[in-house]
Amino acid sequence: MRTQKIILLLLLISSAGYGQPEKQQSKKIPVNLPTILKLAGANNLTIKQYQLQYQLSLAQIDKAKEWYLPTISVGPTMHYLNGAAMQTTGVILKDVTQRELWLGGEIEGVINFNSGIFNVMAKKQQSAAVKFESQAQRNNVILEAISDYYDLMLAQFNYNQLYNLLTQADTLSAQIKLQVEAGIRYQSEYLLAQTNANHIHFELTDAQVQMRKKSDALLNILNIDTNALLVSADTGIAPVEIIKGGADTGLMSQYVQNRPEYKSMQAELNSIQAEKKTTTVGLLLPKLQVGTPDALLGAFGEPYYNTYTLDAGLLWNIPIGRIFYKGDLKTYNAEINMEQNNMQQFGNEVHQQVEDARTQMNLSMEQMNFSRQSLSESSKALTQSIQREELGTVLPFEVFQSEQFYVQAEEDYLKAVSDYNKAQYQLYVAMGNNL
Repeated sequence: MRTQKIILLLLLISSAGYGQPEKQQSKKIPVNLPTILKLAGANNLTIKQYQLQYQLSLAQIDKAKEWYLPTISVGPTMHYLNGAAMQTTGVILKDVTQRELWLGGEIEGVINFNSGIFNVMAKKQQSAAVKFESQAQRNNVILEAISDYYDLMLAQFNYNQLYNLLTQADTLSAQIKLQVEAGIRYQSEYLLAQTNANHIHFELTDAQVQMRKKSDALLNILNIDTNALLVSADTGIAPVEIIKGGADTGLMSQYVQNRPEYKSMQAELNSIQAEKKTTTVGLLLPKLQVGTPDALLGAFGEPYYNTYTLDAGLLWNIPIGRIFYKGDLKTYNAEINMEQNNMQQFGNEVHQQVEDARTQMNLSMEQMNFSRQSLSESSKALTQSIQREELGTVLPFEVFQSEQFYVQAEEDYLKAVSDYNKAQYQLYVAMGNNL
């Protein structure tokens, strides 16, 4: 009977599914990694904010494209003057009354080829920068969701372990109490068993708090407004192989150029360079002014006569400040240098991210090997302890300690696998891939 209980305990511990519910627990929502990846990309508010900014940038492009279109005005205008008026020859007339009514429309356009052409180019590059930055933020959000999901799995597994150990500790404590009452064991052994059970109960309560924190973190990323508790529907954690063979340091420059953050910086640089042209080659482009009103003109209530004029001009603006101080040109050059420096700095960050992720993968692989060996050894030790307990050659505490070692070895293995999988996704993104 004792052996059957131990086997049942091991079966429960080896399952990563959610164990017994806590008291007054919220409704549970089962999730798995594919669901997390899908919801994080669709519902996260940070990603939505960048999507809205991208839509705004598209609207700004449409606005910039209006630079060559004229303005049309239609409607009446009135003019009334009473008193003195000056003629074009400089003669002042007194006691003059003017009553003028203008009925018609006009088309007026000011086409600045300099700012118009290069402003559209700059807005397009700014829009591209927002789009790439949106993808970068999407990768960061999904990476955070993946990390939180694996943390949730570990917290959930830890809770299952503690719950099952608590059940076993209570059973062991009850058995020792009966043996103490029968005079077979000492009172101190029962007190130690009860202390151990209370300590596990304390850890179980802390594990519930950790599960809630990890669930709330995921709910926040997924933008799910609920008081429910997310629980993992996966029955275990297996190593993933997204990147096979690791990263090639010889392709580091290619990794940098593939990153959406770098593409966003490049687009920002192109935008500044387009704006800079308004102070260089753009000065050679003229500004076209055209105005043509057509209307009926006459005094109030008098006969009206048609009037039509055409005004046009082709002007070159020559800013004197540009010649002497070159303030705008120096400003653009400084911004270009700053952006290029940011791009170089980001290249160093990518190199560090790739190296960190690859190192984490290698170390986690070693941890998996060690913990797998420990798991095998602790399993054998537990089996022998159970056999010795049946023969009466081992104390109950030794069996319980063997169970704890086995549980700790399994937890170490799952944590190593979790860290390895996180590093796989981090390396995948660091190399310029998108989630």
